[in-house]
Amino acid sequence: MITLLSKLLLTILLTSSGTTFFHDKSKESLAVDSIVQEFYDQNRFNGVILLAKEDTILYSGAFGMANFEWQIPHSLESRFRIASITKTFTATLILKLIEDGKICFNDVITDYLIDYPQESGSKITIEHLLVQSSGIPDYISLPGFLEKDAYLSHDVNTFPECFNKMELKFEPGSDWDYGNSEYYLLGLIIEQVTGLSYQEAIQRFILDPIGLYNTGFVTPGAVISNYSGGYTRSKEGVESAPAIHPSVCFSAGMMYSSATDLRIFMRALYQKKSVLGEKMLDVMTTQRMADYGYGVFVGYQTIQGTRHRTYLHMGEIHGYTAQISYFPDNEYTVIILDNTQQCASILYFAIMDLLPEFHLMEVAGS
Repeated sequence: MITLLSKLLLTILLTSSGTTFFHDKSKESLAVDSIVQEFYDQNRFNGVILLAKEDTILYSGAFGMANFEWQIPHSLESRFRIASITKTFTATLILKLIEDGKICFNDVITDYLIDYPQESGSKITIEHLLVQSSGIPDYISLPGFLEKDAYLSHDVNTFPECFNKMELKFEPGSDWDYGNSEYYLLGLIIEQVTGLSYQEAIQRFILDPIGLYNTGFVTPGAVISNYSGGYTRSKEGVESAPAIHPSVCFSAGMMYSSATDLRIFMRALYQKKSVLGEKMLDVMTTQRMADYGYGVFVGYQTIQGTRHRTYLHMGEIHGYTAQISYFPDNEYTVIILDNTQQCASILYFAIMDLLPEFHLMEVAGS
């Protein structure tokens, strides 16, 4: 048993940055804390981080402010917008509906969205939407969209009209292009199939069964407890970030969650296999175009000189960045949530270089 997993009493250290939880005081966990503290001190991180292996949380820390105006510090239960990580939840529910025989991979858009243009909608399948190979332009990239339309309220049922009549960028299935339009449509298909709103369906079929009580949906006017406000940094200091309207994000990016809930979700999905059956999970995590599976990036990352299979997704929206990664071969989980829109990847790789076992493993294909 490696030192990092030794069964020691939980030690809680109060620091100037917030609260750090050492689930042991090994040299590795102390080194992780030192790196995270350094990033915080340099204004390169403000948020929550959680590292786990198998069923054990190794390290978790809350750094900086959830609300700068009122100087409210982060806690491990702080709730962040997770932006595109919402896509993993959306894909999971679609795959669950397929597993239950409610829909099929080869069904097309117009089987469910009858007002969608027939010319393109009759040849774009559920699978094309899942893997982001439909050729539908990403609405976020439309001229002027982020300058105006992103902050306005939209009817989710008519919102696709801003992109559904546009010429496809390529023939469905022939190429890959990451965006948001496909996953917006998947949310509408979920509503048609279940007879529930997207939010109600995710709540009923995923959040409630797993017990994700700190996870939900950013909706206009909603009061969300333990919510971390979104900020950006400039030469003048910390500034409030403009808020993209939730109706623009919908099933491609409207969710919020906490580090502890995301760890529970990843454990249920990947380790316990209690959300999807093993066969469907294998389908979800099969590497396809551009290292994308269904709602999750699937590939290999070089950690400590060795390539390791990884399931991951990132999220970024005004004021927030998020990254979740799971390593199936040694069951490491890494979660980084930031509410000042800092790049999580730099901190992520700095931490990964400190964790034990990666350099001890030989992974197929390395």
